[in-house]
Amino acid sequence: MKLLTYLTEPQGIIKICSILLVVLVTGCQDDTAVLKKSEELLNAGTPQAAIEELVAFIETAPENPKARMLLGKAYSDVGRYTDAILELQKASQLYVAQPEERIAARLELARTYLKFGDRSSAFRVLRLVQRSTLDPEVLREIIELVGDSYHTKRLTRGDSDNYSPTFSPDGTQIAFASFRLDNGEIYLMDLNGRIQRRVTFTTDFNDSSPAFLTTPNYLFYSSEPKSSREVKVVIQSSGSTPIYAGFHVTHIHSKITRTVLPVSFGARVPRRSPAGNQVIYESNVDGNLELYLLDLAGLDLAQLTPEDVVPKRITFNETDDGSPAFFPDGKRVIFVASRNELNQLYTIDIDGKNEKHFNPNRYGCYNPTVSPDGKTIAYVSARDGDWEIYLIDADGKNERRITSDIGRSIQPAFSPDGRSLAYVSDRSDTFHIYLMSLDRPVTRQDLAKRLQ
Repeated sequence: MKLLTYLTEPQGIIKICSILLVVLVTGCQDDTAVLKKSEELLNAGTPQAAIEELVAFIETAPENPKARMLLGKAYSDVGRYTDAILELQKASQLYVAQPEERIAARLELARTYLKFGDRSSAFRVLRLVQRSTLDPEVLREIIELVGDSYHTKRLTRGDSDNYSPTFSPDGTQIAFASFRLDNGEIYLMDLNGRIQRRVTFTTDFNDSSPAFLTTPNYLFYSSEPKSSREVKVVIQSSGSTPIYAGFHVTHIHSKITRTVLPVSFGARVPRRSPAGNQVIYESNVDGNLELYLLDLAGLDLAQLTPEDVVPKRITFNETDDGSPAFFPDGKRVIFVASRNELNQLYTIDIDGKNEKHFNPNRYGCYNPTVSPDGKTIAYVSARDGDWEIYLIDADGKNERRITSDIGRSIQPAFSPDGRSLAYVSDRSDTFHIYLMSLDRPVTRQDLAKRLQ
């Protein structure tokens, strides 16, 4: 009786409400802490630990949509796609009164369907998202999932592999390597894919990675002994694997070719400086994959011999450094390094000073190249399954994927005006060269046609 009286008195009611409020707030704080921890585990690349946290949490809070969504992401990260789809479908249903969160859940669901190989279901979900929003950022995410972000055309044809595209200084030609004969040779084509000239004639070698020099009509390129007719796409070299490759320079018209470095130097992936008189490259000649610089200024390329060039070593690390590319000022390069057992992008001055980690994240990054204005970096990453090309601003922000198709997209190369990007993809089963117009983004109308 006393308890009943207490509960009906104002002071008792206030006290009971206070206790309930404390319990409620404490419970919410605990929920938030668990979800935050799970999200941190996912971002740290430990999805299995996140799964354990979330499964236990959902047993007590089965209607929590964020927990369902995080669990779906975690399942997707470990390849349990069927479980991921079920959790993300549940999250989408629970977010029915929260349109922005529901869109995020549906995008993750579509992404998982694509990983699972179910494009039909992915497109069905993405059509729902597209019809429900006008948000340009959401539309960009959809575009990234279902195709290239900009209008693209294929330049090379046939059944032979084509790779290593690079633009001429005036932007009217692309030099590239092709296996259309019995080995890799260098060719020139215009921006419509019309072959204009075969440049190299080295039947016992595979030639690749052409680079135009300042001296008119000279191409610098890499050669390695022919081992097979199959194209060897090296995303990132390993210093522990022997490399037998060297450099040559050839005159496009006269066909006069000079050896720059013999194959014993293990040198490849040459990239010319903006001035065209220096070449940065990777080599494991000293037992580890490192960056080296060649200065060709003032040399007579027609009479060049290996004794005329003195390689200058730029990096000195226990881990591999490779795939270098110059910044427009010619004083810095961006490259790939396997610090902490993960290939990431780093920058360094050509005098070997001021090394910086450019894009700290938990994904492997490869094949970097810098836009002519120095504002954008293009590179390759396989974070969502296939190798795709990404752009990121030079300050390390605004990362976005620009290719998305069946197969791999690699070896990006900017045009001299920065308006186009050539790259290699095997989306048609054979490696071909594609040209992307960076000033022609895919529109909402284009997207609607893709999703039909």
